[in-house]
Amino acid sequence: MFHPLVFDNIRVVLEGAVYDRDFEGAIMITNRSDVMDMATFHRQFQIEFKLADQHEHTTAVRAEMQLRTHLADIAAEQLEQPLTDHIGCTICIHFFLQMENYRDVPAEAREITSILNDIWGQRPYITQKVSAKLEEHRIDWPPKQITNQVTLDFHRKIDEGNIDDLNELIDHTVQSLQKLQLYMDQQAKR
Repeated sequence: MFHPLVFDNIRVVLEGAVYDRDFEGAIMITNRSDVMDMATFHRQFQIEFKLADQHEHTTAVRAEMQLRTHLADIAAEQLEQPLTDHIGCTICIHFFLQMENYRDVPAEAREITSILNDIWGQRPYITQKVSAKLEEHRIDWPPKQITNQVTLDFHRKIDEGNIDDLNELIDHTVQSLQKLQLYMDQQAKR
C-alpha cells in the first residue's frame, strides 16, 4: 500500500493552514510552487503571501514559507531503513523587503533582527541578504532601491510529530509580516 512521505503529509497541512489564513482575510497568497528536482532528487514546496490589506502595493513585505526534503530522507523512508540522522524535512521562512538605498542599511538590518527576535524568541537563525538590481545601460549608483531577503532557519528537521506546531509557525509568520510592514511604513515616512 502507498504511504505518503513525511514531506507530503506536512505539505498538505502547511498549505491548508496558510490557505485558511487567506480565506479568513488576514493574508493574500501571491505564489506557490511544488517542485520535484529530478537532477538532485529533492522536493521543495513554497508558498508566498503578504498581508491582505497590502495586496495592491508592489513594495509590500512578502513572506515565503519553504519546505524541503532530500534524497537521503526520501530513500530512507521509502526503503524503511533509518538514517543515522532523523528522517524528515526542513522548513525555512523568507521575508522580502524593499528598502530605500539612502538609509543606514546596517542599522535597519539590526532593527529587523530585533523585531524578529522579539516575536520568535531568539529561536531561528536569522540571515539577511541585501541586493540591488542594476539594469543594463542604466547603471545608476547608488541604486534607488535594494531588496533585503531575511531568512529564518531553524537548523533542524521536522516530521509528523511537529504538525501541531505549524499553526503557531504560521501565526508567528503573519505577526512578523505585520511588524515588518509597520516598520517599513514608518521608515518610508522619514
